[in-house]
Amino acid sequence: MRRTLSSGQPASSKESLPQAESPGRKGHPGRTDRRLDLAIAIRPALLRDVLTRLLDTVPDLNVVGYGENEDQIRKVLRKLRPGVLLFDYEAMGPNGESMVSRLRRAAPKTRILVIARRSGEETIEQVLRAGASGLVGKEEEFATLVRAIHTVAKGELWANRRTAAQALERLTDTSMPVPGLGSLTKREREIADRVALGLRNKDIAQQLNISEATVKSHLNTIFRRLKIDGRVALAMLAQERETPKN
Repeated sequence: MRRTLSSGQPASSKESLPQAESPGRKGHPGRTDRRLDLAIAIRPALLRDVLTRLLDTVPDLNVVGYGENEDQIRKVLRKLRPGVLLFDYEAMGPNGESMVSRLRRAAPKTRILVIARRSGEETIEQVLRAGASGLVGKEEEFATLVRAIHTVAKGELWANRRTAAQALERLTDTSMPVPGLGSLTKREREIADRVALGLRNKDIAQQLNISEATVKSHLNTIFRRLKIDGRVALAMLAQERETPKN
C-alpha cells in the first residue's frame, strides 16, 4: 500500500519505490494536502494495481507502498508509516490472523483493514482478536471499501453490524476460558482503561507520569495475560467492563 506501483519488477525492489507516481496523481482535481497514506498487501499484482488506481481517484487517499509477503509489508510499515494497511486475508496464506497480529505489534500506529471472501462472524472475530480494525467482504462495492478506510483511520471499527455485534459478544463473553481484566494489576488496569478511551502510548505515559517504554512493556504483558492481540481487543474488553448489565 505504499507510494508505488509495480510493473513486473523483482519482488525485492517493490517496497523501495516510494517516490514513483502513478498516472493522474499529480494535479488530481480536488486533491488536498491532508491525505491519508495507505499501504496494500494484496495479491496478485494485477488486482493490486487496479485497486491502487481506483484508490488514486479518491482525493484524500494516497497509496504509498505495498508488500507481497510479511517481510516486505513489515519494511513498508516501518519506512513509510501508513495510516491504514489493506490486508488481503486469503492471499497472504493460511495464517492470516497470526500475520495481522505480528504486523500490529510491529506497527501499532497503522490500522489494519482486512479484505476477505469470508466475512462471517468467525472470520470477523479472528481478525478483531488479532488486532485488525475491521473487515470488508470482497463482494462489497468500492465505495464501501472507501468508507471503511476512512472509518478505521479515525480509530473506529468496521464490520457488518450484525456479525460484528455477534463477534464482539463472543470476544467479551465471560464464559470463555480467557482471563478477565480482574487478573491485571492496578497499573495495567489504568493503562487498559486509557487504551479504551483511544489514547496513544505517549498520552498514557504523560497522564500516568511514566515512560512510553514502560507503557509498551505493560501492554505486552497485558496482551499475553489476557491472550489477546492488539489494542482493539483490549479496548473492547475494557469498555465491556464499564458497560452496565441489564
